[in-house]
Amino acid sequence: MNNNTEGMSRRRFIQTASSAALLAGIGLPKVTGFAAEDTGFRNLIDPSKKLRIASIGAGGQALVDLNLMATEEIVALCDVDYARAAKGFATWPNAARYRDYRQMFREMADQIDGVLIATPDHTHFPAAMMALEYGKHIYVEKPLTHTIGEARLLREAARKARVVTQMGNHGHANETTRLVKEWIEGGVIGPVRRVHFWTNRPVWPQGLNLPTGQQSVPSQLDWNLWQGVAPERPYDRAYLPFAWRGWWDYGCGAFGDMGCHVMDAAFWSLNLRGPFKVSAESEGNNQVCAPRWAVVRYDFPQRGEMPPCQLSWFEGGVLPPKPKELGDADMPKQGVLYYGDKGVIMTIGDYSDSPRLLPESAMKAFRERPPKSIPRVPGGNARMEWVNACKGGPKPGSDIVDYSAALTEFILAGNLAIRMGRELHYDPATGTCVGEPDADRLINKTYRTF
Repeated sequence: MNNNTEGMSRRRFIQTASSAALLAGIGLPKVTGFAAEDTGFRNLIDPSKKLRIASIGAGGQALVDLNLMATEEIVALCDVDYARAAKGFATWPNAARYRDYRQMFREMADQIDGVLIATPDHTHFPAAMMALEYGKHIYVEKPLTHTIGEARLLREAARKARVVTQMGNHGHANETTRLVKEWIEGGVIGPVRRVHFWTNRPVWPQGLNLPTGQQSVPSQLDWNLWQGVAPERPYDRAYLPFAWRGWWDYGCGAFGDMGCHVMDAAFWSLNLRGPFKVSAESEGNNQVCAPRWAVVRYDFPQRGEMPPCQLSWFEGGVLPPKPKELGDADMPKQGVLYYGDKGVIMTIGDYSDSPRLLPESAMKAFRERPPKSIPRVPGGNARMEWVNACKGGPKPGSDIVDYSAALTEFILAGNLAIRMGRELHYDPATGTCVGEPDADRLINKTYRTF
C-alpha cells in the first residue's frame, strides 16, 4: 500500500471514529506520537483501599462480573432497563442508579476509580472512550468493540490514557489456556499447521429480516438510550433482551460473540499477528442479520519460525471433520483441535478447558511436560486480575493496548469475510483490506447522536 493511500485510510478512520467520541462529549486522542516514557499506569489506588467501581450494565453478564469483584465497592449502577437491573440494585442498594452513563460520569467522576462495561456490543466503544477521557480504569466485556475501526482507536486511546484495561475474555486468565500455550511453545505436538474451532452458537435466532410490526416499548426501558449510537429503529422484542447479538446494528453474530473466547489460546500461542487471508461461507447472512451458520477460514503465512497455518471456525451446527485420533468418542459440542507435525491437542468448551493429547494413549504417555513458565492468575479470576492491577499489581493479560484490541481486530476480520462474501487480504498494519475499499464501510461506521 502506498503512503498516500495509507494516509487517506487513517484520515477516514479518525474522522469516522471521532463522531462517536464527540457525541459522548469527549476529546479524540491522537492516533500516533506517544512518547516512549508513557509506559506506566496512571491513577493507581492504594492497595489497602477498595476499588470504587461503576458498572455500565447492571443485569445479565454485568452481574456475573460484579459478583466476581464483590470485595470492592460498587458505587454506581447504570442500566437503560431498570427491570433487568433490579437484581443488581437489590444486591448493591447503596450504589447510585443511572440510566445514562454520560450523566453518571458528569455527576460522579471524582467518586469512581474503575468502570465495568457490560452492555450490548454497539455501546462498548462510546462508553469506554468516555471512561478513558475521564481517566478511569476499564474492564470491557468481549468483543472489545463493534467494529475494527473502534478497536484500533480504543487501543490508541488506552495507550494515551495510561490506565489499567482488560477485555472480558476471561478464559485468558485460566490455567488451561496457559497450559495450551506452554505445550505448543514447548514443541509437544511439533509445529502447528492447522487448527479447527467449533461452537454450538448461535443459540439465538439469526438469518432474519428486520421486524415489520409496531410494538410498544416496555415502560421500564429507555429505548433511545438502549439504541445509543446505532441507527434508530422501532422497538421490537426480536432484539431484546438476548437476541441483539445476531443483529449487525447491535451485535457481532455468533462468531464475534464467541470467537474472543474460543480462539484466544490459539491467537496467543501461535502469534497470529501480521497480514492474513480470510474467507467464509454461510447461510442466511444479509445486510441486517448474521447468518444461521458459517464456516470462516484464515490463512496465515510463516511467522518467524512458525510455519504457515490455516485456521477454520465452524458455527451454527456445522462441525469440523472428526479426527481419527478421537477413536469412538463423540465430538464435544464446543472445542478446539490443534494439528501439529507430531501430534494433536484438543480442548473442550469455550475457554480451552481440559487440554489433552489425542489419542488417549498419547495423553497417558505424556509424562515429561513443559515447565510452567507463564505466571498464573490467582483463581483464574480475570476480574480480580484487573482489580489488583488497578492497585499496582501485574498488568492484566488481556489488556487493550498489547493484546485484546489485536485479538478483537483478528476476530472481526472474520465477520468482514462473512458479510462481504469473498476472500479478503487483511493488513493489521493499516487496518484495511488490500484492494477492497468497499470494506471500509464495515471497518468504520457512522454514529447516531442520541
